[in-house]
Amino acid sequence: MKRILLFIFFVGLFSGFSSLKAQSVREIANTSQKSDDGVLVAYPNPAKDFVIVKSKDASLKIKSVAFYSILGVQVSEVSVNMNSGEIRLDKLRPGKYLMKYILSDGTQKVTQIIKQ
Repeated sequence: MKRILLFIFFVGLFSGFSSLKAQSVREIANTSQKSDDGVLVAYPNPAKDFVIVKSKDASLKIKSVAFYSILGVQVSEVSVNMNSGEIRLDKLRPGKYLMKYILSDGTQKVTQIIKQ
């Protein structure tokens, strides 16, 4: 009987710590405001109505930005042709997207953005 009670106690204690850990990870994820891959900064992330993209190298322009669903289907493409710009997200449904951008030097990178 004591073993069963001790077992239940430890299981309850462990599950309490695991939910606490999950909550703190969730809080950290919610405070993340920038997606920075070393070449381009995109913020806010998660975004609601728009996302601002900015090249970290002032001499490089962002030629275009394309958004892909998690399944890999292109859902939007925007021509920027500047060092930074604001991209409206009105046409995107809430969810996770892969954002592929092309810089004036031919650099192509992909980062993740969340639309709320």
